[in-house]
Amino acid sequence: MTRILSCFSNCYGPAGVRPAVELIRQAGIDHLELALRGHDFGGLVIPESAVVTEKADDATAQAFVDHLAKHEVQVSGCNVGGADMRTDEGTALTERRIRFAAKWFHVPICVTGAGQPADDDQRRSVIANLRRLGDVASEVGVTLALETHKGPTQNAEAMLALMEDVSHPHVLLNFDTGNIAYYNAGVDPCDELEKVKELVRNVHVKDNRGGLEEWYFPAVGDGGAVDFARVRSILDGVGYQGAYTIEIEGIGGEPEPGLEERQRRIARSVAHLKGLGY
Repeated sequence: MTRILSCFSNCYGPAGVRPAVELIRQAGIDHLELALRGHDFGGLVIPESAVVTEKADDATAQAFVDHLAKHEVQVSGCNVGGADMRTDEGTALTERRIRFAAKWFHVPICVTGAGQPADDDQRRSVIANLRRLGDVASEVGVTLALETHKGPTQNAEAMLALMEDVSHPHVLLNFDTGNIAYYNAGVDPCDELEKVKELVRNVHVKDNRGGLEEWYFPAVGDGGAVDFARVRSILDGVGYQGAYTIEIEGIGGEPEPGLEERQRRIARSVAHLKGLGY
């Protein structure tokens, strides 16, 4: 079975997507999940100027596509999340990002969030907006993969309920092996994966040491709370064809690691996963 091992461009921190393209092959793989937005959460700060967003003009987008081709790097998916899915404005922004990703990178997957609805009315809005985006995704030939975040995708029970409510073939799941323990006390990520495995279309391969809301996301293999061999085995069992995307968000309180250390962590993660049959 061929498995796609990828890396989320956010692993390169504030350096952004261009150095990610230049360096990822040296880490041992040739796929990236591209962030289409900046980031500022948990101490990981990536300015919008360090990524290529849906605001890019054609010349800028084409130059980045050429950059990918020059370095022989493929895009496994685009990360388009971050907008407020409870609102029409947030949904429209996500739609623009989906269309941009499909036009320029021809990706099969766009990763996004489901938001954090505070009541039943907001949940109904999120469901309606996800269906709307599912129609957009179907039109441009991608699938939306909803990230494991607090709220309606926080754990397997919540994911299953949301999938039943949305009920759209182009709105499925991105399973994050590290976020499950971050947002839920006392759960085994693999046990949760078993419950939703047939709905997973993208995976964020993230390690931690199992602490509730503990910002500890080191190189894959350094955390110890996730059985990555079992993750692979579970998904092999359902014929999973999507990417396994390394995500390293760092350790709370540590100084900015810098580009060289980030590259070492990525390379160590790649080696660990390949040793487990990825």
